[in-house]
Amino acid sequence: MCGVLLLVNEQALLGDLVAAIEAWVAGGRNRSLSGLARKTNVAYSTIRRIAQNESVPHPYTALSIVEVVLPALERLEFLKKHFPLVGNLMDECYDRKITDGQHVEEDLRRVLRLDPHNLVFNIAATRAGTTRAAIRERCGQAGIDAIDDMIESGILLENPDGKVHFVKDTWIHANADDMLEQVRQSTTHFDKRLIGTLGANLMHATGAIRPEKLPVLKTLVTNFMRDVIALKEDEAAEGDIHFFCDLLYSLYDRTEYPTEMEINK
Repeated sequence: MCGVLLLVNEQALLGDLVAAIEAWVAGGRNRSLSGLARKTNVAYSTIRRIAQNESVPHPYTALSIVEVVLPALERLEFLKKHFPLVGNLMDECYDRKITDGQHVEEDLRRVLRLDPHNLVFNIAATRAGTTRAAIRERCGQAGIDAIDDMIESGILLENPDGKVHFVKDTWIHANADDMLEQVRQSTTHFDKRLIGTLGANLMHATGAIRPEKLPVLKTLVTNFMRDVIALKEDEAAEGDIHFFCDLLYSLYDRTEYPTEMEINK
């Protein structure tokens, strides 16, 4: 792999990287070299020497930095210039029709696998939205860093009045893996101390039913999901108490699942 990452010109790489870092820092009021170090998992001293044009970075360090400081298309051009074997290969496979909205979806998929990004996003992506003060109280500085990361990635917006919210009016997961990741994250957010109050409930059930009753089970689950969605979309019910609700059911053995024809016999 090291051969694939051979540089064309180290000084040219450093110059472009310094310019990209400077533009990134200037592009957000909460951006800093220390913040860049956290996002890239590169030592602050290394980031500082690079930003001051004092040290040519290791190729992998450079790649980690441009992953943060450059948007997708500019990052591709950077790779083509300084790591042509990798950049040209990516260019052959790159879909130029990718839109900014799709980039948001890619970044969203990334942050929903992070903590406390997942919690912060789920609170912000509601009609009520949230504020820095509320997130700081709940998550501390890590929550503020998550807000800044998602604002810089174009996932969240911050209004002049301080409200932090998702850039779109609504959102929905695109595939089962994303939804299952949300369920996994939700288990860490669940507060057992709220059981027995209006703040939480918990249930797990197993059973064995006849094939013709499977549609009944699916209808029960589907209707519950519809009722929850209807409640949260009801303007008369709108408030500032944030909640999450996860629901799934499945058969233990895929081979036990009958076809529609078998059920209707």
